[in-house]
Amino acid sequence: MTYTSIVSDIKFLITGSSTGTLDYSVADICSNVNNWYNRVVSLIMRADSRWEWDDDNYETLPVATTNLVSGQADYNIASSTFLNLIRLEMKDQSGNAIFLNPISYEDKKGVAMTEWQKTNGTPRYYDKVGNSFILYPTPNYSYTAGLKAYFQRVPSYFESDDTTKTPGFNPLFHRLLSVGPAYDYCLSNGLTTKLTLLSNEITKLETSLIEAYSQRIKDEKPKMRLAKECYDIDDYECDLSAPPFYTSK
Repeated sequence: MTYTSIVSDIKFLITGSSTGTLDYSVADICSNVNNWYNRVVSLIMRADSRWEWDDDNYETLPVATTNLVSGQADYNIASSTFLNLIRLEMKDQSGNAIFLNPISYEDKKGVAMTEWQKTNGTPRYYDKVGNSFILYPTPNYSYTAGLKAYFQRVPSYFESDDTTKTPGFNPLFHRLLSVGPAYDYCLSNGLTTKLTLLSNEITKLETSLIEAYSQRIKDEKPKMRLAKECYDIDDYECDLSAPPFYTSK
């Protein structure tokens, strides 16, 4: 559905005509469409396990780089863009790519974080704190575009003057962006007779959306393997980057 058709469908669902007259401003319609866009994306991310969703409207992959700075451990994440950090890589002093292992404060109970990995060197780990990730140990060298983040980002939102732009997810479920805002209007204006019908339609669409996105890894099959237990995160031989229980066919 294009944005124009989404707006027309909102009018149809409320008035029975795609050209019906509504006291529903252009700005309010666009705002509610984007609010439901956020809801759809949150459902997709919950259901999508190994196939990381990204909005089809973006022309670049969700990968970002920043300079590695000697003596700097704290690097900021643009919270208005990032929804989920998937993995972090960096370059060592020779330019070789290194996978960084994620950790948490919970992994180092009983140890002061300022004392752990306190000698600057080549980072091996990172911790996500607020809108930052902290490298351990602090790098003792600089490298241009030395940090690379793979992430999931916010959807490509609609503007009120869009016409042919379409939602960046499975087209089978685009109607959530019209049924949802129609529901919002009816709720705000006391149109109770339509609320139950619209609510039921939302439930059906969302259930199908979650089912569809949870089954997107048909090219992979489950494979059991023995998991390696890691009791000491200081042990560099402990592989925290082992893949989940899936393998390609």
